[in-house]
Amino acid sequence: MAFEYLYKEYLNAILLSTLGTKSILVESQSLGQNGYLKCSNGLLIQWGLSNSSGANTRINFPLSFYNDNYSITMGINGGTGTITSLSIIITERSSAYFKVKGTMGDSSSTHDNSFYWIAIGRWK
Repeated sequence: MAFEYLYKEYLNAILLSTLGTKSILVESQSLGQNGYLKCSNGLLIQWGLSNSSGANTRINFPLSFYNDNYSITMGINGGTGTITSLSIIITERSSAYFKVKGTMGDSSSTHDNSFYWIAIGRWK
């Protein structure tokens, strides 16, 4: 607990010293494989790894965004065989989660590869 507090204060001091008086402060963070960075100005950055991209795979955010007006990007974690075109499309989104479907080639076939994602929006 004390280490976590000191680390947060250390990050805040770095931000203050490098950005001047108009800096943002780290409100909270979780720096794991699936994590987030919540800033004092309302910015929220979240990321993670999903083990599946099958149809209607639901990804729950570590924290909810203020609304569903956030930006998200994804990258497929490898592929198998001779498939040359894999993609992941968002089929549903809310402030607390999004759903995806992995597609191959012309989007008529699906795949179930794992993928990385990152979302940027606001929390307040």
